[in-house]
Order: sequence, then C-alpha cells, then structure tokens
Amino acid sequence: MISHKQAIEKMLAQTVVLGEQALPIADSLGFVAAQDVVCDCLISPFDNSAMDGFAVRHIDLQNSLTEMDVVGSSFAGDTIASGASGAWEIMTGAGVPDGFDTVIKIEDISILKADTNGQPKRIKINQIDVELGNNIRKAGQDFMPNDLVIKADEIIGAAHISAFATIGVAQVLVRKKPRIAVISTGKEIIDDADLPLKSGQIRNSNGAYLIATLRDMGFEATYAGTIKDEIEDYEACLNRLIGKYDIIISTGAVSMGRHDFIPESLAKLGADIIFHKCKIRPGKPILFAKFSQNDCYYFGLPGNPISASVGLRFFVNSLNDAVQGLEPEQPIKAKLTYDNKKPHGFKMFNKAFATFVEGTLKVDILQGQESFKIKPLLTANCWAVFEEDQHETKANALVNIFPMTAKGKL
Repeated sequence: MISHKQAIEKMLAQTVVLGEQALPIADSLGFVAAQDVVCDCLISPFDNSAMDGFAVRHIDLQNSLTEMDVVGSSFAGDTIASGASGAWEIMTGAGVPDGFDTVIKIEDISILKADTNGQPKRIKINQIDVELGNNIRKAGQDFMPNDLVIKADEIIGAAHISAFATIGVAQVLVRKKPRIAVISTGKEIIDDADLPLKSGQIRNSNGAYLIATLRDMGFEATYAGTIKDEIEDYEACLNRLIGKYDIIISTGAVSMGRHDFIPESLAKLGADIIFHKCKIRPGKPILFAKFSQNDCYYFGLPGNPISASVGLRFFVNSLNDAVQGLEPEQPIKAKLTYDNKKPHGFKMFNKAFATFVEGTLKVDILQGQESFKIKPLLTANCWAVFEEDQHETKANALVNIFPMTAKGKL
C-alpha cells in the first residue's frame, strides 16, 4: 500500500495534457483557455450617453446659456452625427454627436417648446454647476487595446464569455476535456430504480452518482452499463471503450475476493497498473492503470458508495485537472468545532459541514462516516481531510477541507 501523496505523484507522472480545439464562445463555458485572449479595440467603441437627456457643449453652460434650441436627436444604434450649437436630444447608449461634450439628464430639463409630435424644440437647463463630461461614457472606459481578458490555463466563466462577445471574439482556443465512461460491476446491482428488489439485490447508486457529478462539472460522461461479475463481458466492454474514451471508471471488483477480477483482466488487456490500494479511508482498494498505446486512463473504484465518491473527488478529479493543464487544487482551512480522533494510520476523508460562525469558517464532522452510508451526503457540503499522522485533532485546530465536488462551493 502506498500513501495518498505517493499515489497522486505516480498518477500525475503518467498524465499527458490533452489537445486543443477552437470553440464558439457560447460553447466554451467551463473549458480551460489554451492561450491568452487580449482585447484589440476600445470598449465602449465611442463616447455615448449614460442617460436619457440632452447633449450640450460645456462652453455654452459656462457662458450662462441655460435656454437652447434643440438641433437634433439620437437613439442607440443611430449613426453618430454632428450638429450646430444648441442642445441635442439623446437616449442612453446613443453616440454623443461630434462637438458635444456633456449630457444633462432629462430630469434636469424643462421643455419650453415642442412640435405637434411632442419632439422638443427648445429647452431650459435647470441644473447648475454642471461638470464637463457629465453623464458621458468615454470610448475605452471599459476595455482598452492590449487589456488581458483571460490568460492561458484559466477556466472560462460566464463573465469571460460576456467579455469575449463585447470585444468581438467569436471563437476561443481551449484545452479539450476528457471523455469519460463509467462501468458498474456486481451481479447484485440493479440499474432500473423503479424495479422491485429481489433477494440479495441492491440498486445502483454509484453509476447514477458518478455520471451526475461528472456532468454537473461539465464533462462528457457516458454510462457504459453494469457487468454482472462475468469476466468475458467485462473484457468485451472494456475493449469497446478503450480508444473511444480518455478515462474509464469502474466501481467494484477491485478488492481481494474471488470475484474481484479487474486487476487480472486489466493486465491481460495490456494495461500498466500504476498502483493498487492506497492508505486512505474510505476507498483503500482503489486502482489506477493506464493503457499507454491509447493514452487511456483507468480507475477501479471500490463498490461502497462513499469509497466511490472519494475516488472520484480526490483521484479522478486530480487527473481531470492535470490533463487540462490546471494546477492542483488547494485545500481551504477551517476550524474544527469538536475534538476528532482517528486511531489508524490512514488518510481519512470525512463527510463534513462547514459554515461561517461570526466571521470564522468552522467545520463539523458528521455522524455516519461508514462507507456505505449515503444519507449524510444530503447534509454534507465538504470533505474534512485528516492526514495519516493526525490521530487526535483538538477543537479550534485548523484542518483542510474541500467542497463536496471539484467545482462546488461551500
């Protein structure tokens, strides 16, 4: 058995960053940028009005000219015009006419004269001490040429997509995401949740959980079915998946029982088993292998649901980050609410709940840490992690915590 740290080091030593692809910006959410994106224009591209009102020349106000004829009007989208001295009716977002440098909002104007259609013809300015440039959004006030919008190896969020659209970027170069397949094993497993259970049967929670979590994180995840502990069926299934998917995940059949056939079958099919069993709880029997010819990675996760959850969260997610060129995830620090004892020399991943109490992030270790108990997941919002040598941890000590999923929040 190797430590969690050694297992991750061995795993990352096998990883290769996936290729790149150009995506329309609408499809790029959650992908990792493969290159810097830099603005090449002014945003706003022209001076425009921040208010509905009237554009004027500031010099006219300095000359105590408070009544003016209205010499034109502009709406958002109109061609930017130029006009003679006077006032220019202008709507929010409309380009400020050439020669005009200040906007008076409509609330500070009295209309002295209008035509039969209600078009203002003469106004009075009621505001005093108007500043030059009042209510004008200057060209380049948001973005300037050479402004960095996103740097390479950063995850694209909705705000980036808004910025891309604003500066005229239609496509962005991103790192490919891994394609992932999930297999369940066990003759006791029933995939159809609405079928009544027969003696000795259980419903398949692992397949549903893994697929839902992976898709929630934005990965292309496919459920490849349940193998009823038949070696031939498993090997046939694996042969169909190798080369089509970047990562294959199975649950069950990796321990030391007579029906735990996965290690032997992987070796038969040409996989290099990088490690098998790790000093963690839950999830000790975890297996990681690689089909080097196809750059296909394989995770054999234990069948207990929390063991499978830990395998996904702290092994598969680390690989997902690595093949997309991301830096390893760092823990969050929280103060332990109560004393915690961990007698064994394993790294422990505890279902936990963290919340801010008077400005301090505190974490409670939940009841029901057994690897078969799913119900505590309904309350948990994080994992509290205790290292191999952390046998006793006192209340108020800082401990490492991670959100329940890699893209989750507390």
